[in-house]
Amino acid sequence: MKKAIRILTITLAMLQAVQVLAGGIEFDHEIAFQDALDKAKREGKLVFIDCYTSWCGPCKRLAATTFMDSAVGQYFNNNYINIKVDMEKGEGPQVATRYQITAYPTMLWLDANGSVKKRTMGLIDAPTLMSSAHEAADPLPDIMNDLNKKYSAGERSQAFMEDYLKNFKASGRNYDAVFAEYLAQAQKQGWAKESTLMTIYQMTNSYESPGLEALQKDKSGIAAKVGEKAYDQKLLSIAKDAAETARRKTDPKVLAVALDLTKKAGGAESKKAAAKMEMDYYFNTANADTYDKYVSEYIKKYAPNDAKLLNDVAWQYYINTNDDKYLKKASQWAYKAVNLQNNSTNNTTYAYLQYKLGNKSEATKACDYAIIKAKEEKVNPLSAQALKDAIKKDEAAAGAK
Repeated sequence: MKKAIRILTITLAMLQAVQVLAGGIEFDHEIAFQDALDKAKREGKLVFIDCYTSWCGPCKRLAATTFMDSAVGQYFNNNYINIKVDMEKGEGPQVATRYQITAYPTMLWLDANGSVKKRTMGLIDAPTLMSSAHEAADPLPDIMNDLNKKYSAGERSQAFMEDYLKNFKASGRNYDAVFAEYLAQAQKQGWAKESTLMTIYQMTNSYESPGLEALQKDKSGIAAKVGEKAYDQKLLSIAKDAAETARRKTDPKVLAVALDLTKKAGGAESKKAAAKMEMDYYFNTANADTYDKYVSEYIKKYAPNDAKLLNDVAWQYYINTNDDKYLKKASQWAYKAVNLQNNSTNNTTYAYLQYKLGNKSEATKACDYAIIKAKEEKVNPLSAQALKDAIKKDEAAAGAK
């Protein structure tokens, strides 16, 4: 959608409302801690844990800023099993005790055995998080140096190449060239099929990967080893990577690749995932009608009662259009979000939309509700108060004429 002039400064509190479309780290909120470790072992990855609490301000800012960086999201979604654990709920206290978590936010990188590879604390920016991530994944320098020497000397056995690839991947560096060589050697020399299939599964994590063709060609063999669900999730993960690239570059050809992979993945998630990919992609276009079409279809089919999504999309309309037709629809979504989840953020979004539509009395009431809810939630009602103050200034200026 084409950017419109903003009528008020957008504060950090309201920026937290646009996470759905930002393309950051995709955390698995449902997976149990041990299941995350088991999944890491199957996929040859580390587990990244955001250790937070509901009352931690820096935790919220980290989630709204650093974690939503598109480059961070692309790297973390490809290389780690990402989970968030509230240290005061569910498994949180046990995790906090096991890893001696005493400050928030704390970020942990764990291997499949649960051993800590890296620990980072506090509110950090995207480059610092990426640096920590690479450090966590980087094997000991002497191990990599030894492997590099053997590779340079001509070592190309199957066992060596698989070990080399595993460590190359863990280092965070691009391993596509070595992977392409591995695939060529595996076909030429008839390497052990079972090990080759698992290597293809673990090393293929991008739509540009040299292993993507083999991953699809050998579906039955790979799915027999890891399970149909895990195989479909792998394809969906690669599709989401392609969709994010397509969104960022506004590239319809890459979007087509993403949609094709999503279709091949099948399963209950595929149609919903494809619809979301199109919705997110067309957000970048200048055609508001096209974007509105995909958003409206997605909400109707998949998220009619998703308060967070309704609020997030409504806020995007507030930011990006001055057309009353769209603003009225967005206001309806925001109002429904308030009815589904009566919190400060949702009331604030509804208030801003009402203000932009010229309904200052309704906007003021929504601001008052937002401020009341903010006090209950122990958060700063900065955006709601700013709008309320702006309305008062408008009224004072009108009265002075």
